[in-house]
Amino acid sequence: MRQHLLSQTTKNITAALLPSSLVVTSVFLGLPVQAQTAITEIELDPNKQSVASQWISEALLAVSTPTGSALGPTGASRAYGMLGTAMYDAWSAYELLPTSTVLGDTLQQLSSDNTNANKEEAVSYAAFTVLSDLFPDPTLVSSFRDRMTSLGFDPDNATTTAANIGSTMANAQLDFRHNDGSNQLGNDPNGNGNPYSDTSGFVASNNANNIPNSIFGIDRWTPENVPIDSPPGDPNHIRVQSALTPHWGSVTPFSLSSGSQFRPSAPEPFLLDPNATADLAAGTITRSDNTVVSISKDLIGVDINPAFIAQTEEVVEFSASLSPPEADSLPGGQTEGETRKLIAEFWEDPSGTPFPPGTWMFFGQKVTETDNPDLDTDIPLFFNLGNAVLDAGIATWEAKYFYDYVRPVRAVRELGRLCLIGTENANGDCEIRAWAGPEQGTQTILATDFLTYQTPGGDPSPPFPEYTSGHSAFSAAAAEVLRQFTGSDDFILGDGTPGLDVTFQPGDSRFEPGFGPTSEITLSWSTFSEAADEAGISRLYGGIHFNDGDINGRTLGRQVGNEVFARTQFYLNGAQSVPEPGTIGALLALGGSFLVNRWGRRKS
Repeated sequence: MRQHLLSQTTKNITAALLPSSLVVTSVFLGLPVQAQTAITEIELDPNKQSVASQWISEALLAVSTPTGSALGPTGASRAYGMLGTAMYDAWSAYELLPTSTVLGDTLQQLSSDNTNANKEEAVSYAAFTVLSDLFPDPTLVSSFRDRMTSLGFDPDNATTTAANIGSTMANAQLDFRHNDGSNQLGNDPNGNGNPYSDTSGFVASNNANNIPNSIFGIDRWTPENVPIDSPPGDPNHIRVQSALTPHWGSVTPFSLSSGSQFRPSAPEPFLLDPNATADLAAGTITRSDNTVVSISKDLIGVDINPAFIAQTEEVVEFSASLSPPEADSLPGGQTEGETRKLIAEFWEDPSGTPFPPGTWMFFGQKVTETDNPDLDTDIPLFFNLGNAVLDAGIATWEAKYFYDYVRPVRAVRELGRLCLIGTENANGDCEIRAWAGPEQGTQTILATDFLTYQTPGGDPSPPFPEYTSGHSAFSAAAAEVLRQFTGSDDFILGDGTPGLDVTFQPGDSRFEPGFGPTSEITLSWSTFSEAADEAGISRLYGGIHFNDGDINGRTLGRQVGNEVFARTQFYLNGAQSVPEPGTIGALLALGGSFLVNRWGRRKS
């Protein structure tokens, strides 16, 4: 029987944490609420999962619960990296060449003990130990215990050699990761005592409580009200966004020298002269010679950066293209506009889902899904994927808070208020053509009323700066290690099926249920890169990122993925350097090197 990912769990956790609608609430970081995860649209057969893949499912489920949602994409990516590494370390004790990332070969077992049963037991105790530490909620721990029992292991008895190896490897990693700068335990004196609380002292430049007087930098990030047009005191006000893990760029990476190793060049500034300043409330610019001029379109190209204006107008154009009549001018007409909406919906992955890095862990499960699941294939794969998203999160968040860059929704609204974009109406306000809200289609609206195409009623944008795109980096990093690991960019499923797809029936929209799409639409990906690129551009369709945030995020992700793959090969090959090119295929030239057997290769 085939099941959706989030239904592959015990009755206890389903009853306690996931009602039939799968509606969950974020409890710590104030992330947007999602009623359905993208990966529930694609089936995964629980009978075709290795033990490693089953533990990945446990992690994806845990992150999707109210407790797990508090981690955000940063904490989630770290959890996936820790799980993949713990399982790898336990497994490596039975392999001749691979060596542990934390304990080296100190627990190396005899070749006669290299059995699937021993490795499954060691891997399970490692996974159980790490997940129980990361998700100490009693209901989640109960789910992990149930998984252990279903696999034939006693979670309270780690006295066998294999169990002891798994627990020891996991605890060694936990000792390391408890001091990696994430503040998982909330014990850093620079934090506020809560798990994962900020230790950097970050304070946002802007706030949304008294616009325009509270916007001090138009190209800086603003923590928005939720909903965006409901300030404190408004009966509809839920909360003000709180910056998610500003300290994350200082977390110890798996493969990178630091979070800033691949920091991209700066995004487009609002002003051309770095020594000039803008007073948005007064509507003036003070030039470096102390001349004060009134802000107007005439200053674009003189004082105001035309590239900043252009990238914002591009976001507005994408918004307008989601519905007729603007969608009618697209190559695919209205269907193309509806496809863009579904792409934005499918890849959103906010709170209540495994977040973007979890979608790629799930894709890894699809790549390994087979009638004869192979632990010796899956362990190195999830070792790569988990650390790819871990390091992508660290590198991306380093850039995000280094540049503290504005989200498109605030840029559109502020540029519209200043009449630097759009067309001025009879009242002196500037109007744009854009998506006007659920079931409203594309209309002429005030630029100051611009909305993102995201979960209705939720956060207008994620609670952290724009540059660069996390979706783009997570996806590109994962796609890169999948490409190098399998030896091909082709998205081949475990059963040999080429490509992956998901079909939406008329009315299946999550943001506009019953309203769209008006016809059957299928999203499909024949290559890993194609899926990653779509994940990236989905954020432009949704009005969440600028083009540079997407494109430079993809580049960052590919760079991270390449570093991660090289580092995993270092450990897989007994902590020996691997010559270029750093692919598994290249290892055929190395006598005694570890080779994965899924693609017709085997260990020697």
